Amino acid sequence: MSENAFSTEEILLHNYLHMIAMSFVYWDHFVTLDAEIEYLWKQPKTPSARLFFLNRYLAFCGNICVTVLVFTTISVTSCRHYNLVRQVLLIISQIIVCILLTMRIYAIYACSLRILCCMVASAIVLLGVSCWSLFGQKHVDFTPVSGCHIGLDRDTAIRIASAWEALFIYDTIIFSFTLFKTYKERRNHITPDILSLILRDGAIYFAVMAFANLFNILTFYLAPPFLRGSLSSFAS
Repeated sequence: MSENAFSTEEILLHNYLHMIAMSFVYWDHFVTLDAEIEYLWKQPKTPSARLFFLNRYLAFCGNICVTVLVFTTISVTSCRHYNLVRQVLLIISQIIVCILLTMRIYAIYACSLRILCCMVASAIVLLGVSCWSLFGQKHVDFTPVSGCHIGLDRDTAIRIASAWEALFIYDTIIFSFTLFKTYKERRNHITPDILSLILRDGAIYFAVMAFANLFNILTFYLAPPFLRGSLSSFAS
């Protein structure tokens, strides 16, 4: 089978994976809309609520644009620009999520400035790694029959993988802080009902996102050019 045929199959599989991820995203919006209206839209808008809305609807609208462009045939140059914009959108979305999670850690540690400084310092370093990954990218030369798709060469794939690895590290830091706080409260014989719920939800979130991130990271190292990063929609 020719190289072009392999590339076409990779693109087709990439499209399937993207549409499955988008189905989950919009299904989640649909089934949680009533609760969102009742408990968020009808309540006073706090800073955390505004961040939640920004994250939720940036992803909602951004994914519509991404999906349209995935199936729209445009020039190779425009497609490369779109690919960079999509990566920036993913980074912005993950920054908002990390801010929300950092606010939660800050709250359960009784607004400790030491904890906040530690989290912010870690975030700045890891954000720097993510921004670095956007530069110096190289792509595989191939013009697909339809749609906008960019194949990544190995060096570029490893560079982009570093951004997802940075996110994985930050998720691990957040989960570790949550776990330590819960353990400390239990040792002090305090019944941490709320903390137990936070730990449970945090553990579920961490497990799901850790596996999604791990498999997505592996695609950058192990998958062929047009399947590298093919699980980014799931992981985000």
